[in-house]
Amino acid sequence: MKRNAPHLPTSPVAWTIAAFVLSASPHLLAMPPVLSGLVLVAAGWRLLAAQRRWRLPPGWIRILLSLSAIVLLAISYGGLWGRRAATGLLCLMLGAKMLELFRVRDLRMVASVSLFLVTTQFLFNERLLYIGYLMAGVLASVCALLAIQRFEQGNQRAPGSERRILREGAMMLLAALPVAAVLFLTFPRLAQPLWGLPDEVMDARTGLSDTMSPGSIAELYADDSPAFRAEFEGGPPPPGDRYWRGPVLWNFDGDTWERAFLPSRTPTDLVPPGSNDYIYNVQLEPHERRWLFALDYPVTLPENARISLDYQLTARKPITALTQYRMRSNPDPIDMPQLPETLRQLATRLPADRNPRTREMAESLRSRFGDDRELIAHVLDWFRQEPFYYSLETSPLGRHNADEFLFDVRTGFCEYYASAFAVIMRFADIPTRVVTGYQGGYWQSGGEYLLVRNSDAHAWVEVWLEGSGWTRVDPTAAVSPQRIQRGASSIAEGRESLFDMAWLRDLRNRYDRLQYLWNAWILGFDAERQQRMMRFLGLPDISRTGMALIMAASLGVIVLVVAWAWLRDPRGSRDPVRRAWLRLLRRVGRRGLAKRPSETPLAWARRVAPALAGGDRLVEITGLYNDIRYGDRREESLRRRFTQAAGAFRPEPLGSRRF
Repeated sequence: MKRNAPHLPTSPVAWTIAAFVLSASPHLLAMPPVLSGLVLVAAGWRLLAAQRRWRLPPGWIRILLSLSAIVLLAISYGGLWGRRAATGLLCLMLGAKMLELFRVRDLRMVASVSLFLVTTQFLFNERLLYIGYLMAGVLASVCALLAIQRFEQGNQRAPGSERRILREGAMMLLAALPVAAVLFLTFPRLAQPLWGLPDEVMDARTGLSDTMSPGSIAELYADDSPAFRAEFEGGPPPPGDRYWRGPVLWNFDGDTWERAFLPSRTPTDLVPPGSNDYIYNVQLEPHERRWLFALDYPVTLPENARISLDYQLTARKPITALTQYRMRSNPDPIDMPQLPETLRQLATRLPADRNPRTREMAESLRSRFGDDRELIAHVLDWFRQEPFYYSLETSPLGRHNADEFLFDVRTGFCEYYASAFAVIMRFADIPTRVVTGYQGGYWQSGGEYLLVRNSDAHAWVEVWLEGSGWTRVDPTAAVSPQRIQRGASSIAEGRESLFDMAWLRDLRNRYDRLQYLWNAWILGFDAERQQRMMRFLGLPDISRTGMALIMAASLGVIVLVVAWAWLRDPRGSRDPVRRAWLRLLRRVGRRGLAKRPSETPLAWARRVAPALAGGDRLVEITGLYNDIRYGDRREESLRRRFTQAAGAFRPEPLGSRRF
């Protein structure tokens, strides 16, 4: 390439590229590799161009590459709409800007936009882990702006300047922390966000679906991310009662269980409080669906939530942000003492041309057991005694899936057992429905809360019995009791892999305590918590206007403190030479030999030298300062010589004469 092109020094260019790449890194990892590679190649080329003084590439090449990248982005995301496509487009445009990053204003633009880019990651994930990324990205962007400013001032080539830039950037961030804290605590918060979010906003977020087919829940076992956390009053329920109710499935087409179109309304008579109620707070992670999870049976209803006829809790909008709600559950009431005929027909419906062997077995059992409870107990005993195995190593099933599982395969995850058991019950004319949700959880003894992960997803069955209503039956408990008592992690016992070892799971659980506190105190700091804080400070029922006044007053105090510190020691905290000179002035001034405002440094030193032991040394030191401050001598060795000499000088008066 040709040389002698318009040139920017390496330092500001390198800082700007580092700020952009660091801020864009999570987005680049989520983008298709081809697009991410184009962005990184453009950034690498610009860094080499700064070092080797390459020329700006022709305009037609830049336009062609930019348009090609946009077309690839549109093909990859199916258009340019959506938050992931928008952030990808921003990364591509900044990557294209690398090809024409040859002016100071372009450097400043990229560094400034990187400050915005680093915050967009929190549109997709608000985990505590990303705070380190946020601080690193902001620090790199601030350092880039400082390097650009130094270049404009003409002093960017001083030895050790990169370390000073990093130190100054860190000090600026530390100085901004009080302002950030005041804004966080006092900025008037709204009960609802200023803008709505689309239903699907997360990055491939997994979780329970509103359907269930063989293998669908087994796939969730690989997802070890938290689903929700629950904090109980008076301790958690025993493992056998930790069934967190989610979608309730009534319809079965022979392959897949689905929800029915039941009235999504509050039942006429809500479950009354009982003597054994569980009272708890739930911290639900975003999962893009409307499910809210609770123990059986909800006594109270979260705000803006509904409860269906089968006691499934749903929010009015998809859960796209951390959601907290308080619940009370009564485990003892009878669910639907009388079963309407329409629901009975729905709960016993099966495809007529599926699973003939299961039908034959169910009809045989029906002829032997007139009592539904005896028939259910017999089937559960059959599961216990026959060689059934609870395992993730499942096999695909064909058209007659219940027949193949019950009589041939006999190895599967919870949904295999729940589906097969429900088919037996329905063939025996026992109303049955499948419930999906979560079972178990890890009790965080240090944090006093229950951590339920997506890997704890589970499926069980409810049958309707005369006098008992809908009754939970979990066929998994008959085959693998340890799954219910010790949770989903019991499946992996004895066959741990490198990334699924006990110590590693324990480390993740310990880290989750920090995430829980982050969710509770930072992400959960809403308008209600802000008002509680104000009441604690003796300011009850303060309006948004009052909150804004408090915010303005707090920021004013911070500005006054910073201004006082700045005026008291202007530039002294940033320049080692200036700092050493001001300290020298204070030490000599304490001897009654203060510098007069009208005096130059050398005039002052020559005036006070006769009154001090080693006064000639003071004149020499002041001469060094004069050369550095007002002359052309800026070399680092001279600066070090002055700071060392000024720090070592101790004024000793010769007499009591005052000047």
